[in-house]
Amino acid sequence: MKLLIALTILNVALILAPPVVALPPVNQTPAMLAAAHLAQTLSPFTSLALAALAAIHVWRRRTWRTMTLLAVALGCVVLSRVNLLERVFAPAMDVGTTAIGNFHDVRDTDMVIGVVIGGQSRAYPVRYLAYHHMLNDQLGSTALLPTY
Repeated sequence: MKLLIALTILNVALILAPPVVALPPVNQTPAMLAAAHLAQTLSPFTSLALAALAAIHVWRRRTWRTMTLLAVALGCVVLSRVNLLERVFAPAMDVGTTAIGNFHDVRDTDMVIGVVIGGQSRAYPVRYLAYHHMLNDQLGSTALLPTY
């Protein structure tokens, strides 16, 4: 049972490693990014193995502890198949635009990324893009994906 609990903790760590490494306050190194990528690659397999071991353990001993462990293992199977980075940094959709005189959230000192296409212009505050990392937009008939 202790081994199963240790494997569950390891599996949760493998699932949570990529979004934790991607958080802005984390000082990312190439080795850390490689480890996070490896964790994301391995987590579906380790989750399935953990769920199989937990199911065997439940089949042998039906206690509330083994049932809880099986539920956590099945949750790990689901979470390992979800790209948590898309949940953490969801792209901004359906952007509302307005004239700069009507927009009061941009300060004079804010950095912006500007785009001019066919005489039409758009400015994207870096502060906003830093949170979402990307923004699906359209300027005239041109699709845009400004990123930061």
